[in-house]
Amino acid sequence: MDSLLITLVPTFPLVGAIVNGLLLQSRASRVVAGSIASLMVGLSAAISFLCLSQLMGGAAPADVHLWSWMEAAGFKADVAFRVDQLTATMMCVITGIGTLIHVYSIGYMDDEADKDSVWRFFAYLNLFIFAMLLLVMGDNFLLMFVGWEGVGLCSYLLIGFWYQNNDFASAGKKAFITNRVGDFSFVIGLFLLYWSLGDHATMNFVELEHAIAAHPELVGGVGGCVVTAVCLLFFGGATGKSAQIPLFVWLPDAMAGPTPVSALIHAATMVTSGVYMICRLNYLFVMAPAAMATIATVGALTAFVAATIAVTQNDIKKVLAYSTVSQLGFMFLGVGVGGFVAGFFHVITHAFFKALMFLGSGSIIHALHHEQDMRKMGGIAKTMKVTFFTFLMGYLAIIGVPGFSGFFSKDEILWLTFITPVFDGLPLGSVMPKVLWALATATALLTAFYMSRLMFMTFAGSYRGGHHEAHGHDDHGHDAHGHGHGHQPHESPLVIVAPLAVLALLSALGGLLNLPHWLPGAGSLHHFLDPVFEHAHVAFPEHNPLEFPLMVLTLLGIAASVGFAYKLYVREPDRPAQIAARFRKLYEGSLNKWYVDEAYQVAILTPILTGSRQVLWAIVDAQVIDGIVNGAASLAQTAGRIHGRIGNGKVQAYAISIAAGAALLATAYVLG
Repeated sequence: MDSLLITLVPTFPLVGAIVNGLLLQSRASRVVAGSIASLMVGLSAAISFLCLSQLMGGAAPADVHLWSWMEAAGFKADVAFRVDQLTATMMCVITGIGTLIHVYSIGYMDDEADKDSVWRFFAYLNLFIFAMLLLVMGDNFLLMFVGWEGVGLCSYLLIGFWYQNNDFASAGKKAFITNRVGDFSFVIGLFLLYWSLGDHATMNFVELEHAIAAHPELVGGVGGCVVTAVCLLFFGGATGKSAQIPLFVWLPDAMAGPTPVSALIHAATMVTSGVYMICRLNYLFVMAPAAMATIATVGALTAFVAATIAVTQNDIKKVLAYSTVSQLGFMFLGVGVGGFVAGFFHVITHAFFKALMFLGSGSIIHALHHEQDMRKMGGIAKTMKVTFFTFLMGYLAIIGVPGFSGFFSKDEILWLTFITPVFDGLPLGSVMPKVLWALATATALLTAFYMSRLMFMTFAGSYRGGHHEAHGHDDHGHDAHGHGHGHQPHESPLVIVAPLAVLALLSALGGLLNLPHWLPGAGSLHHFLDPVFEHAHVAFPEHNPLEFPLMVLTLLGIAASVGFAYKLYVREPDRPAQIAARFRKLYEGSLNKWYVDEAYQVAILTPILTGSRQVLWAIVDAQVIDGIVNGAASLAQTAGRIHGRIGNGKVQAYAISIAAGAALLATAYVLG
C-alpha cells in the first residue's frame, strides 16, 4: 500500500473543512459547498476501498510515519498511521457511508434559513470525518485520543448547529459534557496502563501488543487487578462515546441536530468508536474476564432499557435514537462475551441499516415540512414509494429477518452469548451466559415490536397530518405553523433518495460479508480479521444441538412481535391508548425515559449548582478569594499612606530618620 495514498485519506476531508470553513464561507452556495465536501470524502472513500482490496489480496498491513510528535525521558509518540484489516474496514465504513450522507445533505439542507450557514454545516461534517479517521488510523493512543476528542468537539458543533434555539444548544452542551466524563475515565486508564508497563512502556498499539504477549505479568497476568482496572477505565470511556449505561442520556438529545448529523453520529462514526477501541485492544481485554463480564452485562442492560423506552416514543427520530442505543448494547454484548468479530460485524451491518433509516426518516421529515411526530403521519407508502421501499429494507434488517444483514450479525451475537466460555471461573459464570442471552432475546423481540410500530404508524393507514394544523417547532428550531391543510406528502428529490437506494442494497446484502458456519462461504470476515485478533482467541464450542432450536425460537418471537404490533396499530388502532391507560405507570415511565434525566438532575446537577452558587461562589469566591485580594489591596493602600507620611519632602524629617537609623545600628553593634 502506498504511504502517500494512505496519508491522503484523512487529508482530503481536512482540506474540505478548510476550504468551506475558512476560504469560501458564505460565498459558497449550498450546492457548491456540499459538492466540495462530498468530493473530498468520496476521494477518501476511493483510497480506503483500494487499501481494503489490497489487504484482501494478501498485502501486509501498512505503517506510515509522518513525524515525531513528542519524545522525552523515554516517552515517545509519533504522528503515524497503521492500516491493517480492522482499520481498513472501518475506513471504508466511515468514508463510504460518510460520502452518501454528504451527498444526501446537499438536498436536505435546502431550507431558506440555512442558506447563510450551510457552508459551516459542510465544514463541520468534513471535520467530523477527519477526526474519526484519525481515531481509527492512528497507530498509538495519543493520536487515537486526538480523534476521540475531535469527534466529541464536532458532535457538539453539529448537534447544536441551530444554536439560536436554546434547547438545541443545550443538547450540544449535554453531549459534550457527558462525553468529557467518559473521556476522563479513558485518560486515567491510559495513565495506569503506561505506568504499569515500566521499562516496556509504549503508546504504540503494535508494540503494546507484543509487550503484553511476551510479558503478561506487567499488567498482573490474566485476571490481574491492574489489567482489570485498566480495561474497566477504558470501558468507562466507551460508555460515554458509545452511549451505554450510565452515560447514554446524551444520544437521544442529539436528535436536535439536522437529520444527516443523526445518521453520521448514530451509524458510522462516533458512537461506534468505543466498540472499535475494545476491538483494537482485544489482547488486553481478553486478559480481564471480570471486565468482559461487566461489558457484556452493561451492554445487555443498555440494549433492553433503551428498547423499553423506544416502544412509547412518538418522535420518529427519538425512536431511532433509542434503537441506536439498544443496538450499541448488542455490539458491547458481542465483544463482552469474546465475540470480537461478531460485535464488529454488527458495527458494519448497523451502519448500513441505521444510516438508511435515519436518512429515510429525514426524507419523510423533509417531505412533511419538518414534521417528526408519527401520530401526524400515516399512509406515506402511497406517495413516497421509493422512501418506503428503501426504509422497508432497513426495517427488515434491524428486526432480523433471515437473509438480511441484521439477521446474521444479531443472531451470531445471541448464539455466542449463549455458549461463551469467557465467564468460566467467575461467580455465577455458568448462569450469566443464559441470563444475558434471555435479556438480549427479549430485546430482539422488543426491537421487532417498536420498529413495526414505527413502520405502521408512519407508512400504513391514511395520512393524518392533513386533519389539523401543527404547532410547535420544526427540525430547524423554527416555528412550524400550517403544516396541515394543503400539504400532502411527496417523494423527495433524487439527491436524497439515491443514497437511500445504495444503503438499502447494503442492508439487504450486507450479511454476505460474514455468513454463519452452516452456510457455504462462511466466516469471510472472521478469516479476514484473524490477524488482528490472533492474541485474543476464545475457544467457543464448535457444535451444539441447541443452536437451530434457539434461532427458530427467536424468529417465532420476532414474528409474534410484528403480528402484535400490526394488530395494535393497523387492525385495532384504539387499543394502544387503552393499554396505556391500563398500565399507566409503566407507560408514563417508558414515555418519560424512566426519569433518568430527572434522576441526574436531582442527584448530580442540582447539588453541583447549589454547591457552586452557595459555597464556591458565596463563600469561597466572594469571601475567601475576594477577601484575600481585597485585603492585599487594603494592605498596599495602608503601606502607601504610611510611606506618604514619611516621604513628605521635609529635610528635617529625613535627618531625624537617618539619625534614628544610625542610633539603632550603633546600639545593635554595641549589644552584639
